[in-house]
Amino acid sequence: MTAVESELRSIGELARTSGLTVSALRFYDRSGVLAPARVDPVTGYRWYTEEQVGPARLVAGLRRVGMPLAGIAEALRHRHRPAEVHRLLDAHLRRLEDGLADARRELSRIRSLIDPEETIVTTRLVLSRTDLAAAVDAVRFAVGTDPDLPVLSGVLVEVEPDGVRLVATDRHRLAVARVAGTVDGPPVSALLPVASVDEVRALLDLDGADAAEVVMAADRVTVTVAGRPLTAVPLPYDFPDYRRLLRAQLGDVPTYRIPFDGAALRAALTADGVPVCHRAHEGVEHEVVALGLDGRGELRLVDPNGVVDAGGVDGAAGAGGPDALRVAVNREYLLDALGSGDGQLVLELDGPIAPLAVRRADDAHAFSVLMPVRL
Repeated sequence: MTAVESELRSIGELARTSGLTVSALRFYDRSGVLAPARVDPVTGYRWYTEEQVGPARLVAGLRRVGMPLAGIAEALRHRHRPAEVHRLLDAHLRRLEDGLADARRELSRIRSLIDPEETIVTTRLVLSRTDLAAAVDAVRFAVGTDPDLPVLSGVLVEVEPDGVRLVATDRHRLAVARVAGTVDGPPVSALLPVASVDEVRALLDLDGADAAEVVMAADRVTVTVAGRPLTAVPLPYDFPDYRRLLRAQLGDVPTYRIPFDGAALRAALTADGVPVCHRAHEGVEHEVVALGLDGRGELRLVDPNGVVDAGGVDGAAGAGGPDALRVAVNREYLLDALGSGDGQLVLELDGPIAPLAVRRADDAHAFSVLMPVRL
């Protein structure tokens, strides 16, 4: 053993000290997460410093709780910035909680398949009437209308430990909203047909009550407002796994996170002479607009037909240059995602061909995901 190696820990010693196996340490070396301080050029044996014991223990702990490899690497990079690591831990904990809620919902459904005659378990929720109405409005536009895809012709209602989540998608866009409330019963889900969703939305306009009571069972969902009940029969389909598209569930950080004024963008999108191009999809022609960043990193409309600057969202000229990000979207879909356009919104995106998200700055649980259009 050389003098240098005598001051280092062998891979076996680090394994015993950290709680990681030797094979795991080799894996994290190959992955670029935890590289040894020295590798013997002849034997290939790995050696580690005393300062690497702490990071190795951090990796071991994150591994035990199922943190994805990318998350472990990011936590290790930011280990001297506690706020960043806590953010990663909170995001992972939410994923675990969501996974547990999903498992409970699926097991409940499986039990009903095994024994359809068993006692029907119900879940009762008490939600704000106005908040539930706003959530329905936030997702209704994204319901699919393709008769060949009936699974997309409704709104998914998922009970969470402290509220309910609404989800709708037509493959080209996805909308998610959440309502906090009181929950009594196991987490369940139901795919409500759009006609029933519209009836519920009309019911929520009734005065005389601040709260809406929702009772969910495997075969029916009943919403009661001001003493007036409405019962809907769920669709018999399994909604697609939408969570893999959601950046918030995965805990990833988007490349661009751009705050903007919703009303200003809506005005720019509906103004006379807004630059558009036309693209046909499944025989239907759509107007397409393009979004970009100016030299200050602020959101602007750009010409989808070329590099002509259409001016910033606020009407000021941009100066993005030829290398500025440009992403094209269906104009109608973008207007739907903006909703009323009131207040501060946030655009999240990773590039011109990756899904982009429009969020409310004051509500991380309400957002829309749009698929970009290739120019």
